[in-house]
Amino acid sequence: MTRVPIIMAAAERPIGHRSVPLLVEPSLGHYPEFRSFLATAFGLDAPEPGEPGLLNVEGRTYELVFVARSGQRFPAGVEINALVAGLAPLDESAADADLWAILQWLVEGAGGEWSADALVTTGEIYRIPAVRPRQPGPPAGDARRETLVFDLYGTLVDPLSVSDELARTLPRGDAQRVAVEWRRKQIEYSFRLTVMGRYEHFAWITERALEFALAECGCTLPPGARSAVMAHYSALQPFADVVPGLEMLSEAGYPTVLLSNGDPAMLRECLENSGLQRYFPSVISVDAVRAFKPHPAVYRCAADTIDRPIGETRIVSCNPFDVVGAATAGMRTAWINRAGGPFDTIGDPPGVTVGSLTELASALSMIEM
Repeated sequence: MTRVPIIMAAAERPIGHRSVPLLVEPSLGHYPEFRSFLATAFGLDAPEPGEPGLLNVEGRTYELVFVARSGQRFPAGVEINALVAGLAPLDESAADADLWAILQWLVEGAGGEWSADALVTTGEIYRIPAVRPRQPGPPAGDARRETLVFDLYGTLVDPLSVSDELARTLPRGDAQRVAVEWRRKQIEYSFRLTVMGRYEHFAWITERALEFALAECGCTLPPGARSAVMAHYSALQPFADVVPGLEMLSEAGYPTVLLSNGDPAMLRECLENSGLQRYFPSVISVDAVRAFKPHPAVYRCAADTIDRPIGETRIVSCNPFDVVGAATAGMRTAWINRAGGPFDTIGDPPGVTVGSLTELASALSMIEM
């Protein structure tokens, strides 16, 4: 049965419901047909923006928040949110199908050159699961084995090793301080951008974080040295325990995929230069959802991409924020605690904690017994 969105009056907005973001189009100026259709459908020709638009799809309510920007025709952008009662979880499967129906409704309303083919293209642009190409899941023989979802930076390769490249220009002590601050700021920027609902490629964040780290540490690099340092980020080498540990997991029959904040080009180069690409038939970037870890959409995207229930996947990471985020989204967890430090106090303890990757296969076999 075709799902048909029905426009609701603003007064019909359900009480006690919270907004859960599903899709953001910040610039409707690129799609004037959609802007005209939305303005007509929701009566947006008034001088001042009014209440958000409401749609009912199969008894579920969705909110369209129309964004205004100085100097641009209204609406300049639109945000589509699901309205969910109280603290109830979002029914992601239903929301995905409903969002697809809303896009179909928009395409049909926009008319003109827009068609069903354009709808598929739109779905691919927004990475809607209904049209997202699925990557290979585990072979049938591995059905009882959970899929291990690996982090890259800090877990498999060492971002702080960039201090060696920095030390070609800076004193060793300064190089180490810049490397530590660089990594800290890189993570902080990714958190802040996601909270603000803004997305930039990880390479852009990495470069901005380097600029800050140099300024914070009172250091400067000539342009050639800065380019060399940035290039080194695509040539980070694995920790000593990584290849032996991955070999042990492969021999034990665990499917492995990669899930990283890195954008696709960064991941491809890093995996090729480190020799790790053969261990990861599926490489998933947060670019697919345009939000960074630990946003729950990142982890749900990984499970959806490999076509496995999220409860049959396990994050493997050295970063506590990553482990807590994955657990919150429904993944099992394994923490690689090489430094021997304490775990975060805002989440449950990891399902598995090991001091090196070479210990993981054995630890996993113990919990399966």
